[in-house]
Amino acid sequence: ADQVINERHRFYLSFSTMRTTGDQARTLNNDAIGNLSANRYNSIAADYVWMIRPTTVANLRYGVTRMANSSGPPTQGLDLTSLGLPANFANRLDRTFTALPEIDIAGMITTGTNLPSRNGFTSQFVSGTISQTRGAHTLRFGAEYRALFDNGYTYGNYSGGFAFANAWTRGPLDNSPVAPIGQGMASFMFGLPTSGFIDVNDSSAEKSGYSGVFLQDDWKLPRALTLNLGLRYELEQGITERFNRANRGIDLNAINPANNAARAAYALNPIPELPLNAFQLRGGLRFAGVGGEPRGLWDPDRNNFSPRFGIAWQLTPRTVVRTGYGIFFEPLGSDRAEATQLGFNQRTNMNPTNDNGQTFRATLANPFPDGFVAAQRSSAGLATNLGLGLSSVFPRRRNAYMQRWSFNIQRSLGKNMVLEIGYIGNRGTGLGVGYDYNTLPAQYLSRSPERDNATINFLTTNVTNPFRGIPEFVNAPGFLNNQFLGRNQLLRPYPHFGALNMTINDGFSWYHAGTVRFEKRFQSGYSLGGHWTWSKFMEAVERLNPQDLHPHHVISPQDRPHHIAINGMWDLPFGKGKRLLTAAPRWLDYAAGGWSINAIYQWQSGPPIGFGNVIFRGNIQRLVIPYAERTVERWFNTAGFETNAALQLEQNYRTFPLRFTGLRADGWNNWDLSLFKNFKIAERWNLQLRAEAVNAFNHAMFGAPNTAPINTLFGQVNNTIWSEQRKITVAARLTF
Repeated sequence: ADQVINERHRFYLSFSTMRTTGDQARTLNNDAIGNLSANRYNSIAADYVWMIRPTTVANLRYGVTRMANSSGPPTQGLDLTSLGLPANFANRLDRTFTALPEIDIAGMITTGTNLPSRNGFTSQFVSGTISQTRGAHTLRFGAEYRALFDNGYTYGNYSGGFAFANAWTRGPLDNSPVAPIGQGMASFMFGLPTSGFIDVNDSSAEKSGYSGVFLQDDWKLPRALTLNLGLRYELEQGITERFNRANRGIDLNAINPANNAARAAYALNPIPELPLNAFQLRGGLRFAGVGGEPRGLWDPDRNNFSPRFGIAWQLTPRTVVRTGYGIFFEPLGSDRAEATQLGFNQRTNMNPTNDNGQTFRATLANPFPDGFVAAQRSSAGLATNLGLGLSSVFPRRRNAYMQRWSFNIQRSLGKNMVLEIGYIGNRGTGLGVGYDYNTLPAQYLSRSPERDNATINFLTTNVTNPFRGIPEFVNAPGFLNNQFLGRNQLLRPYPHFGALNMTINDGFSWYHAGTVRFEKRFQSGYSLGGHWTWSKFMEAVERLNPQDLHPHHVISPQDRPHHIAINGMWDLPFGKGKRLLTAAPRWLDYAAGGWSINAIYQWQSGPPIGFGNVIFRGNIQRLVIPYAERTVERWFNTAGFETNAALQLEQNYRTFPLRFTGLRADGWNNWDLSLFKNFKIAERWNLQLRAEAVNAFNHAMFGAPNTAPINTLFGQVNNTIWSEQRKITVAARLTF
């Protein structure tokens, strides 16, 4: 609804709603795999314009958007006892959400992988701006506030998951050869999982807020010069969870509650590389709103000032020069980040046997004889998830920012033709990079370019487990029950944990591009346009080795050096009012007149190809095969790579690069064509027939080649990146 109250006041109000349902991913054409979804969307927007005076206009806006989504497997609501699972297991669960458990039989498709979830997202915003003209200045200033609410319940494997491998069915010895297929099914038939788990997760209710104020001046100077000056300030609050069910970083220094018990056990069987006085259990999770911690998951960044300026100069009547610079901050709200809830979401791991399969304490007949491990929430403090990996937000996380600048010259060539040549630059600073604080120190890693079995054996040798029997390790059966651990685990900075991951702001990127654009506006029955971008995108947002202090400088996987796009439209010159057959009889005009052809062509370089931790003994300059010799069976030169699985690198410090700018996957090469036929049926009635062909020449867009040397498909391409084959659509449109 758009209401003009009077010449100075205008009001606008809109409401939209949408409902969708889905039934997807039934890979086996039954209920074993699939997903049912239901989505609701509602939105309200209001806009009020007030002309305070002829040179001053105020604009107030408010909007709210609500999305509610639910999804789950087709078997949701299943009675688990109908599958033969025991009642004492099924009765612990809410029948509303129980479904076919995840069944992973070695060598077969895993079923029951679609998990139930419910999510609701609400976004509210209010903003106000005032525009004022003062002589050569047009001033705009205003403010806005956004509140984001993200409520969800991700149930995880609510009905459990069970894996059936060959550990119990190979023989006659534990190290006997494994059959290609069948031993996992035998374990399933016996009802003896080799592993299993069940999740009991909590819900989440997150909120984040964003505030911004800005001032901008568009200043028209003499000699056809316009100057744009602006400044914006943004403040984004850290996410809060309504009931503080969230982690707030990892404390890397505090003494862990299990320290004394572990040190006493370690003193009985120390290893030479780690003296007793160096064996300390430090670190653990922090919780929002607990123990003096703030409720926000990270501290707000209060330094987000964004200056911007632009210059437009009409150098001659047919030539315009433009340049500009600006800083733009990355948002971190609850629509982009998630709270971690370690301690509130609890997984109970199945422990089938304590004697390597001589007897079984947990089977499908009674998969969790000890019940489910109760979530400790924040009560365990630093002892939460001992023996497992931790992942949390970094409490001092900062908003990354982009500096962008551009320069271009636009020239009118006459006859509705324009040529533009430009340059674009971008520098990303403070980009988020995942960092593991619990990697094996580099001093223990092999520096040999070949497999170093001595180092591998030294680091993976079993030593006495000092954590065995310590109650705080209840969530990590391997730490709690096993007599031995690998030496490399004890040599970690925090041996009582797995990986300790947080995202920190030490990444950066840089992008440079030259652009050329040509446009011939529609005239004389045709239009033509083209655009070419020549660019390079470098980044440092991942580490070559987890132990490295700084990210690795390398070509970005998003780098596409060349992108060409050409489009054109041609009204065929036949029929009434055209150059040819303009006086044709009516039947001939119907047949030959009113035809139009439209074409779009796009070509783009492919992404750079990367490798893992490989052994390469060849000439790196010969990796790339000439284009004329390249095939999907041999995309690059595989000579020089070690392909023997038994000789691959482990426990080493990597030096082989992540990616190569000169070695790339297939690019984009696509034509879209369309044909239109217009009929004038009567004075006010028109009919248009159209035929459109997407990927008109049915050109395959190949994916990246296999880059795992031990794989039999190494160096080969066996997939496409675009699922669309040529698709032709025929349609009719009637207007009156």
